[in-house]
This record gives sequence, structure tokens and C-alpha cells, in this order.
Amino acid sequence: MPADYLPEHAVRVYQDERPSVTRLILEARWAHYRLTDTLEHDPDSNTVPALRRLKLLHAGALIDVLALRTRNADLYEAARDHGTALREVDGLALDDHPHNGLDHLRAQYARLHPHTHGDAYRVPHATAESLPLKRPFRRPGPQLVYQMLDTYAWAHLGLSPHFPAVDVADERRRHLVTRGLLLDWAAAAAPADKAAAASAATAGHALRKLDRRATLNDLRARAYLRDAFRDFDDQDDDAPHPYDCAGRCDGTGEVLTVLTWEHHGDDGYTAVHQEPILCVGGSAAHIPDCITCGGHGYTYAAGYRELCLDGRIADDDSGALQEA
Repeated sequence: MPADYLPEHAVRVYQDERPSVTRLILEARWAHYRLTDTLEHDPDSNTVPALRRLKLLHAGALIDVLALRTRNADLYEAARDHGTALREVDGLALDDHPHNGLDHLRAQYARLHPHTHGDAYRVPHATAESLPLKRPFRRPGPQLVYQMLDTYAWAHLGLSPHFPAVDVADERRRHLVTRGLLLDWAAAAAPADKAAAASAATAGHALRKLDRRATLNDLRARAYLRDAFRDFDDQDDDAPHPYDCAGRCDGTGEVLTVLTWEHHGDDGYTAVHQEPILCVGGSAAHIPDCITCGGHGYTYAAGYRELCLDGRIADDDSGALQEA
């Protein structure tokens, strides 16, 4: 598959620019570091608004490209949130079409380089109906991006005597792993991107060298990144969700769920709001004495139905409830 047909090139702004994932990571982490450094040393600086805008723009573009490649819902929502925040920073109205945040992010990225095509024009893509690639780690994609940015910033800030509690060596290792994982994910989602695959392998080799391990081939070096990440993943693993979780969270522990429906009469409801909530597996059970909803799982008010989150029962708790 020619490089012209990488998934992000279905969007005009990325088609014109053809940015590499490696370059997007470099830009995003530098913007994040500059903002973090300024906030820590001179939070009242008049450069903070401009640096915050720069971080929103570059981190948003990175997340957007990763979302286009992996078709991951969490990344898509995060990219749209960055665009919405960027619109707000730029003083634009926020009460119009929800996609305009993402359009604005892409337009501003184009103008930064600069391009004449700053809209979100899409061209047909042969793999539009393919299934999203399952990520090689349990943590939500945006969280991994944020950790990659934070570890880079603190690995540098920790060199200053102002932050003696920072473990610089640990931050550097975490950054190497998280950056390598993002490159590995991006490469797996777009096999034509040989440069991302090579960069992911380089990160794996560097990690093994840091850990004083023997050199492996590129594929096994990339696999080592995933193994290393599991060692320091700070999620609550007391009851980890499997990749094939019945709640369809793909092991993340969160699932995108409709929370609010608008009533149109005759028991007709239209979904109007959804967001990620804690996954409790495939169970739809609700405690019968729930003080919020009375046990039927929903509350009703002012023409709307709301999902009750207070009395949900996880799969492994429902049996114990029946015994009680």
C-alpha cells in the first residue's frame, strides 16, 4: 500500500502535509514540555495562553491521526475535545455542530504549516468498513498519549534541583515505553508506514539495552515494549477485564454508554448524550432497593430518561446478591 494511502490521508489537511507519527510525537511532547515548564516556574507568565493553545493543537493533531489509523472511539472523542477546547481558546462559538471542534483543529494545523486546505474534507478510503484495530494494551489510548507527554516533561524537569522527588530514570524509561507503544500501535494499524515500525523497533531495542538485555529481532523488540508496559501499568488490576469482556470494553474497564434519552411520547426515546462509564461486564442487573431509581435502572424527569449509575451490579457480584 503506497504511503499516499495511509488512513490519515483520507483527510485533506493530513493528505497535504503527510506528517509522520514520529514527527507528530516530537511536536506534541515539545509543546507539552514548554507549557509544563512555564506553569511550574512562572505560572503568571503572559506566554501561558499561547503555550496552552500550542499544546492543544499539537497533542490534538497527534491524537487525531492515531484515531484515524486505529478507528479507536476513545481517541476520536479526545481529538474532538481538543478541537472544542481550541475553538474556545480562539474565541469561537461552541453551541453549533459538534464536529466543528475537530474541523477547527484540522484547519488550524493546516494553517500552522501553512496549507490552503484547512477543512476536514475526506476522500473515499478503501478500508472504511474494516474493524478497528484492537490496541496491544489495556489502558485507553488517550491516557497513554497523556502519559507519554507527561513522562517526557518530568524526565526533563526532574533534572532541576527544584524537583528532587522526581525519579528521572523511571520517567525516562516510562517515556521510552509509552512512546514505543504508540509507534507500535500506529505501525500495526497502517502496515505501509515502515518508518513508524522502524521507530517502534528502535524504541524496543533501546529499552532492552537500558534493561541490559540481549538484542532481539525487531518484532520481538516491539513485543518487549508491551511486556514492559504491563509491568508498570498503574490501573487497578484486582479484577482486570479480559479483551473479550462481555461488557464490550475490550479490557479497558470503560465503555461508551448512552446516559440520557429524550422522550417523544408513546414510549419513544431518542439518545441525546453518551460518555464513557465504568464497565461492569455483561450484567444489566440493578439492586432492587436502589434509592435513586427504585430498582428499575432509570430515572425520569422533564421529558428525559436518565440511566441510573448508582445501583449497577458487576457480573461477579450478582451471585452474591442473590445468595443474600
